[in-house]
Amino acid sequence: MQAEVRGGPVSLRSLGVREGDFGLIGVQAASLQASAQVTLPADGANLAFSGNGVLDQVSLSRAELSSSPLSGIHLAFRGRGTTTLDGARLVLDEGEVALGDVRLQGQGELTRTERSTQTHWSGGVPLASCQAMLDATPRGLVPLIAPLRMTGTFAIHAELAYDSERASDTRVRLAVANDCRIGQISADLSPHRFLSAWQREVKGPDRLPMEIESGPGSPDWVPIESISPFMLAAVLVCEDGHFERHHGFDYEAIQNSIRDNLIKGKFVRGASTISMQLAKNLYLGKEKTLGRKLQEAVLTLLLEQELGKRELMELYLNVIEYGPGIYGIGPAAHHYFDKRASDLSLGQALYIASILPNPEHQHFDKDGRVSVAWTQYLQRLMAIAKKIGKITDEQLTAGLAEQVAFRVADSGGGPPLAANPNPEEGTDTPSELSP
Repeated sequence: MQAEVRGGPVSLRSLGVREGDFGLIGVQAASLQASAQVTLPADGANLAFSGNGVLDQVSLSRAELSSSPLSGIHLAFRGRGTTTLDGARLVLDEGEVALGDVRLQGQGELTRTERSTQTHWSGGVPLASCQAMLDATPRGLVPLIAPLRMTGTFAIHAELAYDSERASDTRVRLAVANDCRIGQISADLSPHRFLSAWQREVKGPDRLPMEIESGPGSPDWVPIESISPFMLAAVLVCEDGHFERHHGFDYEAIQNSIRDNLIKGKFVRGASTISMQLAKNLYLGKEKTLGRKLQEAVLTLLLEQELGKRELMELYLNVIEYGPGIYGIGPAAHHYFDKRASDLSLGQALYIASILPNPEHQHFDKDGRVSVAWTQYLQRLMAIAKKIGKITDEQLTAGLAEQVAFRVADSGGGPPLAANPNPEEGTDTPSELSP
């Protein structure tokens, strides 16, 4: 038995879609044109399907996508595959979604039983110009970066194999070819403006907005030469072990993050690099939307393209939040340990770096000392710092003897490093080590 349906273009409203359904707005103007073929063999074992279609002039308002409504969406799609009538097994032989001139292709299969779910998928974005990708974004999704002009090409291929009964065997593979560059930069987006003093809005201790001055020459700014090398080592250990070698994105960490989150069945680790965090702090707000993440990615490229690693590290250490209303390593060193950033010990530096994912939550006991559990965590971080060549044996020994305590300058850890040793190997963010 075979059935075929063709129709359109017809407005979504005439298809019964109401204003607000799925976040859709302007449903009268949006249209759908589609065709589909379905074949059911005599034995009725599997249903074969194929189809294609075009959605045009679609507008959306969904908080997880953007704080502003999206409009002008032109989406084409096609697919071919088979499925069992009970939905226990789905095979997609080929599928494609095109947004503008950018295509997302994929194929795979999904098998479900009462006890398990098994799936294997592969696909990605074939080689596309970076400007085409920017042009394909709907109006309202990336307003800050929309005026940018880009050169180069981008492609990504991904593979996933997952079996819920053997989750630890989950395989994730990413292959990324990113040759994007920013060719036209407006003055307000130029990273070079952050190399002198500027004003920015942050949240104060009461979490209300306040204005502060940042940048070289501002009262709380600490040049990188005046920051304890232990602090530089600490953020590499805790936040971005491959910072010195990647170009803004750690694809290995992204791959491992996806795998670990699937294995645990919940979010347990991210893959944001120092450069990505810096882009968010310099340019963007705190909202968790797809639009913000896309803008963060492009702005990360911009920062890495225009500034050197030492400039990026100096900016990062001076603009991020270390606690409610505490911005910059200078104020943080004074607040937590009553000392200058240049004098931080290994344990103190690692404590400060270890709270960056959640700086509102502290780990001091009532007597002011760091808790036993967190001290053990800091000692594991020290071992990682030694393993990747950031500290010497002597500095590790001194660090392990430290008793880090709130507002206590001398924790018994010895003086900071004289120089930053060369790395032997990288490490992912050790979030899985935290208590």
